[in-house]
Amino acid sequence: MVPFTKRRLSLVISAVLLSGTAYAQQAEPSAAEKAKQEKQIEVITVTASGRPQLASEIPMNISAMTEAELREKRIASLKDLIADSVEISAPGNSARFADSVSVRGLNVSGVNANNIQQFIRTTMAYYLDATPLPNINYRIKDINRVETLLGPQGTLYGAGSLGGTIRYITNQPVLDDFQFDFNTSLYQTKNGGVSNDTDIVVNVPLGERVAVRASIARLDEKGYTDRQVNPSWLAAGEGFAGDPKPNQTLYKDDDYQDVTGGKVALLWQVSDDIKLTFSHIQQDQLAHGTNGAARLPVDRACEGIADCDLTSFDTPFQYNDHTIVARFEEYSDRELNMDTLDLDWQLDGMKLHSTTSYYKDSSIGQADYASQGDAYYGWIPGLALDDGNDSAYMTFDNTYKGLTHETRLTSDTDSRLSWIAGVYYTDQKRNFRFSEWFDKLDDIASEVGWLGFDRAAVGGVPGQGYEEDLGSKYKESALFGEVGYDITDKLNVTVGARIFNYEDTGLALIRDYLGSTDSNREFSNKENGESFYKFNASYKFSDEVFAYFTYSQGFRRGGTNGFRDEAGQVVADNVQSYEPDSTDNLELGLKGYLADGWYVQTNLYQINWNNVQTYFSQTIDGIFPVNGTTNGPDAVTRGWELNSRYYLTDNITLSYATATTEGKWDETLTKCVYQDVAEADNECRTWNKGGLLGGSPKWRHNFGVRYDTDFDSGMTAYAALNGRYVSQVQNDRQDDPNSPVFEYPSYTTFSANVGFGKDNWDVSIWAQNLTDEDAIVSNLNGGVLGRRTIALTPRTIGINFSYKYY
Repeated sequence: MVPFTKRRLSLVISAVLLSGTAYAQQAEPSAAEKAKQEKQIEVITVTASGRPQLASEIPMNISAMTEAELREKRIASLKDLIADSVEISAPGNSARFADSVSVRGLNVSGVNANNIQQFIRTTMAYYLDATPLPNINYRIKDINRVETLLGPQGTLYGAGSLGGTIRYITNQPVLDDFQFDFNTSLYQTKNGGVSNDTDIVVNVPLGERVAVRASIARLDEKGYTDRQVNPSWLAAGEGFAGDPKPNQTLYKDDDYQDVTGGKVALLWQVSDDIKLTFSHIQQDQLAHGTNGAARLPVDRACEGIADCDLTSFDTPFQYNDHTIVARFEEYSDRELNMDTLDLDWQLDGMKLHSTTSYYKDSSIGQADYASQGDAYYGWIPGLALDDGNDSAYMTFDNTYKGLTHETRLTSDTDSRLSWIAGVYYTDQKRNFRFSEWFDKLDDIASEVGWLGFDRAAVGGVPGQGYEEDLGSKYKESALFGEVGYDITDKLNVTVGARIFNYEDTGLALIRDYLGSTDSNREFSNKENGESFYKFNASYKFSDEVFAYFTYSQGFRRGGTNGFRDEAGQVVADNVQSYEPDSTDNLELGLKGYLADGWYVQTNLYQINWNNVQTYFSQTIDGIFPVNGTTNGPDAVTRGWELNSRYYLTDNITLSYATATTEGKWDETLTKCVYQDVAEADNECRTWNKGGLLGGSPKWRHNFGVRYDTDFDSGMTAYAALNGRYVSQVQNDRQDDPNSPVFEYPSYTTFSANVGFGKDNWDVSIWAQNLTDEDAIVSNLNGGVLGRRTIALTPRTIGINFSYKYY
């Protein structure tokens, strides 16, 4: 990810480049030199540090991308943003999945596609303007910029910011200017149909002190993956009926996506010093199907082959490289609503910003569950997949909703001392609802006498094999602040702290068709006076180059599990609930122009990850798993990051970014489910020192070249070629350094675009994955139907048209 976007601002150039006695003594630069210098002025203003500053002047690893660069790079979602980053990683799943996101090697979740929300983990915090959200599915439309802060941000950004923070900063109403923007794209992915992505923005002044801004965006994205209801080895007439159409067993281009979203904001300039902004954001998304390809199960692929060494990742495709096998329809229907009231007040020597938001983020959906169903129910006569009677599917209904308030006071004086102080409060409610379904479960299970199935006794709905509702009511209040002081003109020191209290009340309803795992409990976990700190020092070697050192902390909220006592064995207290985990980051960095035209931002870091939250489970009756989270051993990650840009000529810009990281367990720890039970009779898991955390590539490289020019006619043009290399990615944590773990292969992919513009319009032609690289980047399921492997999105070619009226 390149750190900044260049803009041509002749006034800035004259103010910056022509100042200073050293420059005044030089000869007047030539026209070519002036053009080159003009391109080197980096002028993106960000607010990540709590006050407006140029990104290039903030002593931390921060990058920002403007709306223009986001559009040029075809970045319209969080998935796109992560794919373009060298420091942040997530599996390349289709739109219906939420992804486990890791940054700087902080990851202990499986790097795959998972239908169950509680297995999704992230070490990033996400902000939509000033509001922290548990997910950020909102598409990047009418966005002023996206800011990415790397390293723990616990003092200013609170819970969830273990490894960094991503902030979407939307465009705000403008008082004195009518604006109209129109953008539309047509594109096609190999094996798929023609997609369309269109958005419209209107800004209307309603008087001297009132303005409204409205935007609407519509994505109609065609799929490129087919869904076959039945596995390839079944003869015609032997398979299942289709879903949702019983007589249809092949669904072409099934992984499509429809998204409609927008924002309306009303600005009232109450006085010269006070303004109020009310905004409403809404987005509806139907993400349908799953990309990837179904492979043969190992036993079928190896049938008749001596010494077969195939794995489930490299067996032959059942049909082809763009067809999955799933009897049941798969989709996620999401809705996001957020209402926000912002107050900005210019006081004497300080600025006050207060924001209050209420949001609701919900998703309902369905997915095929045949492989898991065969594993969990297939031991009952008549319920095995090979019996041909039925197969399983799952449904989910997940909801986040909450109220968040923050008020910040920021110093606004020209002095050596600067400061920020604020209060924060949130009241959130979360529910993860998940059910397994076997339509013929009751009919078949009731005929198996030794099973003892009685629906009336166990409750639930006919056909429901398992039900889980993990709820949480979470409240947090915090005080935070940072103080900076310029000890000299070259040396600055900043210290910060955040002190908070929280209370988390867990609700767990768990029920299965035999009553074995039944649990309906409420339990709470609270902490008072937790505190996290930051120290930063920066030193200017010149007006263009400075170094910095940062010690910062981040944290993530704790929680509770739905485990229960069994057969007189009592669940251990440190297993029933899990504590917050935290990070301590040590970072040494350098930023600035190291030579004429060469801008560099680089750093070395070590992160100590304490009380790591990782997945854990309890098994009931030796059969039924109850999934949860626990605190594992401490871990450590180390790495190096580099972002650079070189202005080769007045028309050619070269960019290069790279990052390397490695995370390991830093101690050995054994944890067991029950208390006062011998380890041999307990459910214990051991993590061994030196095991790799996985989830992040060892190396990532981004590289690009961009040419732009202006014609005498007033037309502008550019052409860009970009490449990305990703090394192998370990697809899950390694609990012992000697345990084998599958790695996704390394790959290199390229993209290109060409654009033209004049006056108010622009046209661009673009292509992604030019060489049609098909490397595996994720996977789903396995078992009796075979594994689904998920590859990079195939070659995609499109055209974009933009019109702006000011």
